[in-house]
Amino acid sequence: MNVLSQHEGIMFPDWALPPGVHAAVTNRAFGNLAVHVGDDPAAVILRRRKLQRSLELPRAIIWLQQQHTNDVLRWPFTSSIADAAYASEAGSICAVLTADCLPILCCSDDGKEIAAVHAGWRGLANGVLKNALANFKTAAANIRIWIGPSIGAQAFEVGDDVRQTFIACHPSNAEHFIPRDDRWLADLASIAADECDRMGVHQVINSNECTVVNNASWYSWRGESAAARFASIIWRN
Repeated sequence: MNVLSQHEGIMFPDWALPPGVHAAVTNRAFGNLAVHVGDDPAAVILRRRKLQRSLELPRAIIWLQQQHTNDVLRWPFTSSIADAAYASEAGSICAVLTADCLPILCCSDDGKEIAAVHAGWRGLANGVLKNALANFKTAAANIRIWIGPSIGAQAFEVGDDVRQTFIACHPSNAEHFIPRDDRWLADLASIAADECDRMGVHQVINSNECTVVNNASWYSWRGESAAARFASIIWRN
């Protein structure tokens, strides 16, 4: 992954951001940050507080209850059930938890708008990324995207039903599926990048980090049935 620096299980993507906007991703060394996967809730809460202190966040993160939907919440959140968060206020924070799905961070060039997206194949096919970007008032050409660690094309094996679902979304998605016996290897990150491009968002950086291949650094639900999640976060001072 293109990483600017890292410290105690927190990594800072080598991603150009405007003044006052910051991004970070935790890895396996930091520990699980999800309360819904069977971990000790008290231990998870302590890690979350440690994350807030380590990043000097302006407030506690409001964690989404992700359900593979295409729903987007706008800051300040009055609920937490969604798979993407958008904000345009100073001091706002958007974060998602993943362990193979795409964590996608978004930011306007002027730093006034941010978003975080959790995109598994269902959410991506159902338009969660499109819905998140639709909240931006900034012109598409002035939005920046970072696609974080996720299951890579060499590891994400799917059936023809998944391939046909994405081809129905756009015919060019067919090029992101490679046959393997009677199954297909799917490149979700490239599908997401192409979707951005079709929407006019051309500033897209892919971490090219596979959670299965690089399982020593990341949690992977498919690779190990991991009862754990890492976080991808973007925030404004």
